[in-house]
Amino acid sequence: MLNVGAKKQGLSNENKRKVALNKKKKPRKANTEQTRNQKKQQIARKNDRSKKKPRGQKSKRRKQQRRKPKQKFFLKEFSITLLISVLLISLVLWFTVQLPKVEGYSMTPTINDQDRLFVSKKSDIRRFSLVSFKSPKEEDGMIRRVIGLPSEKLYYQQGSLFINGEEIPERFLSTTLSEFSEEPQTADFTLKEVLKVDRVPEDSYFVLGDNRLYATDSRYFGFVKKKNITGVVKARIFPIHAMRQF
Repeated sequence: MLNVGAKKQGLSNENKRKVALNKKKKPRKANTEQTRNQKKQQIARKNDRSKKKPRGQKSKRRKQQRRKPKQKFFLKEFSITLLISVLLISLVLWFTVQLPKVEGYSMTPTINDQDRLFVSKKSDIRRFSLVSFKSPKEEDGMIRRVIGLPSEKLYYQQGSLFINGEEIPERFLSTTLSEFSEEPQTADFTLKEVLKVDRVPEDSYFVLGDNRLYATDSRYFGFVKKKNITGVVKARIFPIHAMRQF
C-alpha cells in the first residue's frame, strides 16, 4: 500500500511539473504570436505606403484639374481685357489720327504720289502747315500747304510771298523744279485777281501745292474753310526708306 501511495504521489508530482512546464511554454507561444503580429503590421504598413503612391498621383491630378478652371478663367479675363484695350485704342486713333494716302503730284517733291501720311486731328493750324482737307469740288481728300491765315492780305511778286506787305521766305520750296527754267516757281498774283477779294475770309485758309507750276490749289478752287480741314500732317510713314517728320 505504501508503494502504491508513493507511486501516486510521484505521478502527481510529475503532473505538476508538466503543468508548470506547459505554463512556462505558453508565454513563448504568445511571444511568437506577437512577433507574427508585428510582422503582419509591418507588411501592412508597407502595403499602405505602396498604396499611398497612386493616391499621391491622384491628388496631383486633382490639383491639376483644379488649376485648369483657374487657367481658363485667367485666359478669358486676359482676352477680354486685351479686346477692350484694342477697341479703346482704335477709338482714340479714330478720333485723333488719320493715315491717308496721297494721290497726285501737287505736293512734289515734298510729298509724292502714293505716299502714306500720319495726320493728327488735334494739332493747331499754322502758316506753312501741311493740312489734310475735304476738297471743295471733289469727294477725295487733299494735302496742301497753308500759306494765308484768316484776315491776311497776301500776294506774290517776282516769285516771292508777301503777307500784309512783308516778304515771307519760303525755305521749304525746292529749286529742282525750276532749275531748267527762268520762270519763278510761283507765278505772280494777288487775291483780288484770282478770288476777287482782298483778304482771306474768317475761318478760312489759303493753301498752295509745293509743285507751284502744276498744282491744283486755292488759286483754282478757292479758300478752304476750317471746318473742312481734317488734320495736320505730322509725318510720312511710307515708303519706309523715305520716312520723315514735318
